Amino acid sequence: MLTVRSLTDTGINAGELESYDFDGRDVEKYRVKSGDVLLSARSTSLSTAVVPPELDGTIINATVIGIRCLPKLEPRLLIAWFTHPEGLAQPASISQSATLQMNATVSGLSELVIPVPPAETQRRMVALLEAADEAYMNAIQAAEDRRRIARQLVVGQLLESRTT
Repeated sequence: MLTVRSLTDTGINAGELESYDFDGRDVEKYRVKSGDVLLSARSTSLSTAVVPPELDGTIINATVIGIRCLPKLEPRLLIAWFTHPEGLAQPASISQSATLQMNATVSGLSELVIPVPPAETQRRMVALLEAADEAYMNAIQAAEDRRRIARQLVVGQLLESRTT
């Protein structure tokens, strides 16, 4: 089952999926499809992701809202919209909570107005987002590699100095 903890800055952490026995209950309306946009329903910050093909058919719990975009809107653009200050203000404005915690609802989200550019423009926008995400992931990996190598060098020198 996908929960809000499964949603990350870069997609879905499959390691955070939870197992649950539904004991014959009808859960079809909670089953997501590849390409659906997931949005945190109850959280202090907005988390989003697009369902990848390998998680097609997974169930979401009550902390997540699944949005199936109409064919005229690319799912990645909806996420870009929600994560930009202009779009981020919309879920906050329809939140049903007096606290700092956002409590988005399906009916509230259905009232949002989202710009929909022509299909060719959307394809170019998605390509730009994908390239930016790839560069972001590569930069994070490179930073992690540099930190790991630096720590190995330092520990190696510490161990060497212990024997002298």
